[in-house]
Amino acid sequence: MRGHAHSVAAGTSRQGPAAGDGLHTAFVLSGGASLGALQVGMLQALYERGVVPDLLVATSVGALNAAFIASRPQTVTTARELGRVWRNLQREDIFPVSMSALLGGFCGCRNHLVPDRGLRRLVRRHLEFEDLADAAVPLHLVAFDLAAGRELLLSEGPAVEAVVAAASMPGVFPPVEIADRCLIDGGVVNNTPISHAVDLGADRIFVLPTRDPDGLRERSPQRAFDTAMHGLGPLIEGRLQAEMARYSREVELVVLPAANPGVQPTSFDHADRLINEALIAARAQLARHIGARHLRLVS
Repeated sequence: MRGHAHSVAAGTSRQGPAAGDGLHTAFVLSGGASLGALQVGMLQALYERGVVPDLLVATSVGALNAAFIASRPQTVTTARELGRVWRNLQREDIFPVSMSALLGGFCGCRNHLVPDRGLRRLVRRHLEFEDLADAAVPLHLVAFDLAAGRELLLSEGPAVEAVVAAASMPGVFPPVEIADRCLIDGGVVNNTPISHAVDLGADRIFVLPTRDPDGLRERSPQRAFDTAMHGLGPLIEGRLQAEMARYSREVELVVLPAANPGVQPTSFDHADRLINEALIAARAQLARHIGARHLRLVS
């Protein structure tokens, strides 16, 4: 949010292959727990078209995906490698339910329900740089500072801690302390941080969401966590719609379709389906967008 987010060494993003047409390109990856698998299909469709980012802005599960691709070449092969990670991921790998943690959380002895050791293990396994500033593609992660009560843009510092902080859902995972700040998942205030990409100099932004913008096709949730996320939907989508309306007049903004066939955010059993659905939908939208853009340029 302009004027409210604190940037920790945002830096100047490097130009990359996507800037061949003079545009500075950002990928913005939103949160959504297991629905982050959708972003794999979107990334593959973008890479197939030769669209690669000059910078990455992400939060929550989007931070995990962004950190993975920022560690590797911007190619279809990288998207497929990320797809293999998602297809092998189980709910217990991220949310290892412990009776002691649950009881401690419910009794007020702990500030979280699930330990973050599984999340940390996953990040360490696939992250290939130690400091955010060392990412091959500039990587900017949105977290929320509990003490200051504002979102925080992390662009340098210990990479594992930053990724875990940006993905630490409040009440589920413990907050992460970085430089005397107590940080949680930035998705609670800015689940699709388009504004930060604009502030960082992007003039072409591809948004990789995990929810259908109108939310009308989502099935009613059955689990408590799914219900909580569903309840946050109107707030999240309201912010996204407002930023789309605002920044579409300033930059080239492309929001890829979140082709979710009714999968809930805590279900890790449908990664293959989500990836394939998103790939098909993103390919179709990119074909229309690039065709329309070509017509505008030649007319």
